[in-house]
Amino acid sequence: MQEPLVPSINFAMVCPGVYRSGYPTKKNYRFIRALRLRTILYLCPEEYAESNVKFCEENGINILRFPTEGNKEPFMDISESLMHRILTALIDTRIHPVLIHCNKGKHRTGTVVGCLRLLQGWSLVSIFQEYRSFAGDKVRMGDQQYVELYHPIVRVAPPYVAEWVCITPIVTVVESERELLEAESRQLGWSLVSPPTPPAAQQPDIIKTPVEQPGKKNVAVHSNKDADAAISTIKSAPVTAPPAATAATTTSHRASGHIDGNNSAPKVKETTTVSRKELGESKKSQK
Repeated sequence: MQEPLVPSINFAMVCPGVYRSGYPTKKNYRFIRALRLRTILYLCPEEYAESNVKFCEENGINILRFPTEGNKEPFMDISESLMHRILTALIDTRIHPVLIHCNKGKHRTGTVVGCLRLLQGWSLVSIFQEYRSFAGDKVRMGDQQYVELYHPIVRVAPPYVAEWVCITPIVTVVESERELLEAESRQLGWSLVSPPTPPAAQQPDIIKTPVEQPGKKNVAVHSNKDADAAISTIKSAPVTAPPAATAATTTSHRASGHIDGNNSAPKVKETTTVSRKELGESKKSQK
């Protein structure tokens, strides 16, 4: 008798090729295997559970880790620079099918999905309604404020842009890391030649991705915030059509490759970020 298909807490399909949930456990493995995932996008600062890492290795699932703190009061933002790179990863079909998750699948995941909906042209009313449906009685106004004020900057890699992406006036599209940094500087109002130096706590987070090297497993590559560099190391089978809406019976093909440990991520010029609070105070002083 086969084990039942048990979804992770707060599991749902976001759009073709993208799923969301809370932290997967062993009882969810058979269900996750049925999704035929190519990538897991993990949002917590803690190291990934060893049992989950082993499961991913056995099933050809790559892991992209974007460490973000829980957005509790007082309001603490996910850095905009990091969010730009999370969205850049999510719209790239080379990592699909992908599962986004944090601990409960409510706040960090809800904030990321809310920002992703901006790339689909959703109204804020619809975005917040979806957020609340997962957050329940744990709604955080800071998460909704973040989505309301956020203006996406995404790096596209034609022809690997998901079909569901809708470029609206609030979205800035770039095609290179240099253009992304320039767009960020214009958005935050500082020069690439002489950027401000924020406190250490506001420095951009480091993206990690597990790779395989001879004799070693799960070696973290520090890519200095460059999500595209992490994605480009995923050597897998050609991209196929995203899975059907019924997750447990998806028909997409499993990616057979792993991240290539011989391709180290290139160094990218370090940038700084300014908190949304500081940016708001700056605008008020200018008025």
